[in-house]
Amino acid sequence: MGILGAILGPITGIIDKAVPDADLRHSLKQEIKAKLIDQESALTEAARDVLVAEAKGESWMQRNWRPLTMLVFAAIIANNYLIAPYVQAFGGVSVVLDIPDGMWNLLTMGLGGYVIGRTLEKTGSRFRVGK
Repeated sequence: MGILGAILGPITGIIDKAVPDADLRHSLKQEIKAKLIDQESALTEAARDVLVAEAKGESWMQRNWRPLTMLVFAAIIANNYLIAPYVQAFGGVSVVLDIPDGMWNLLTMGLGGYVIGRTLEKTGSRFRVGK
């Protein structure tokens, strides 16, 4: 569940300690979960809207900066893990580019965020509580 689970866990723990009535506890947990899902969905929709606006932009750079960034990352990874090892194996001198943590974070957000966003967009309606 990611962020939703990280937030929901501590909140439900507090509810378990503070609310003695089991039915009220369950009701509160469900309501909080529904609100968190709605907020997460709203954030996903906002991110999608930004991507759509960029894709429909008038500037070539505005439309293509994300794909170009991902292609550069893919080229660096291909160099480091596919090309460079073979060049070294055949006695050549290869160049391996450093991959800083920030780049890995951007790559995982760029790829993972897109995949997760699309998954939530397609399946989000099935997980709505109280609607």
